[in-house]
Amino acid sequence: MPSDPWLWLMQANDSQYPSGAYAHSYGLEELVEAGVVKNADDLERFLATQILPALLTFDLPYFVQAHAAANQANTARLLELDTELDAWRLPAETRDASRRIGSRRLELLRQLAPSPLVEAHAAACPFSHHLVVTAIELASIPITQAARAFAFQTISGFATASMKLMRLGQTACQSIVRRTLDRLGTEIDAALSRPPDGWFNPLLEIASLRHARADARLFIS
Repeated sequence: MPSDPWLWLMQANDSQYPSGAYAHSYGLEELVEAGVVKNADDLERFLATQILPALLTFDLPYFVQAHAAANQANTARLLELDTELDAWRLPAETRDASRRIGSRRLELLRQLAPSPLVEAHAAACPFSHHLVVTAIELASIPITQAARAFAFQTISGFATASMKLMRLGQTACQSIVRRTLDRLGTEIDAALSRPPDGWFNPLLEIASLRHARADARLFIS
């Protein structure tokens, strides 16, 4: 892995890192189109009631397990977790978006920070979920910081997409991100010690399913 993992963390989490995440809204575009998310207040409410609970009860507990497997170079466990994540993501668009971003990050990892673990996982699961690849990517970072980086990627991704979909300036958007991260920060450590649990999110799942048949769209998902 890179000689300085903290500098690597900044590079891998930079908005210019070409992971392909900019092309996905994870269902937000359809929620804007349907009038469910219309303005800054709606966006902040959406992040607080839909995205944060999913992070705290599902994504981050799974991230902890993937991070531990990556540190143990346990490729079989990483593949098992990838399969579980696939089963949990019901809409095909959501699964595909996660795998597109994950496979792009995995290919970048092979070029920028190659290792036996990276090569082994790429051989076993080249079209891997974003969460699993990020856990491998940040395996040299302590889990408390690595999990925060993953959570930031998630919140930042929705915020970036929102500015393309609504009249929302950069300052207003960053204010929403700041408050959302503050809410997350009070609970994130507890989430790291709990087992993964499903987060039933029909609003976002239905939006993702409808997005595939939209007459026009800006984002892939």
